[in-house]
Amino acid sequence: MDHIRLRDIIVYGYYGFTSDEQAIGQRLLMDLDLGIDLSRAAESDQLHDTVSYEDVYVTAQHLAGGTRCKLLEHLAAQVSDGLLARFEPIARITVSLRKMNLPFPNTCREVEVEITRERQA
Repeated sequence: MDHIRLRDIIVYGYYGFTSDEQAIGQRLLMDLDLGIDLSRAAESDQLHDTVSYEDVYVTAQHLAGGTRCKLLEHLAAQVSDGLLARFEPIARITVSLRKMNLPFPNTCREVEVEITRERQA
């Protein structure tokens, strides 16, 4: 399977379980890995034979930006399900979300949640 990857997309919303995280909001980094057959686009050199990564980016920002949710797992599932529903050529998607501002004393640079979903036949 071929891939289109969008990396380090910055999204801002109200993500987290603590009341401070829900009140203040924070930035996350999101990566998208789209599993898609790119053979037609590679041959034709035409956008209509692939998926527009600009459209994927805008849709992902809409799905994740400004959202309120407690768990990154929930947000990743919402983004993956939304992109699969919107873009028929995507056969498989992996959404990775990285949270840098953890609400407890730590020495972690970030925490990452990754979800992979496949289109059901």
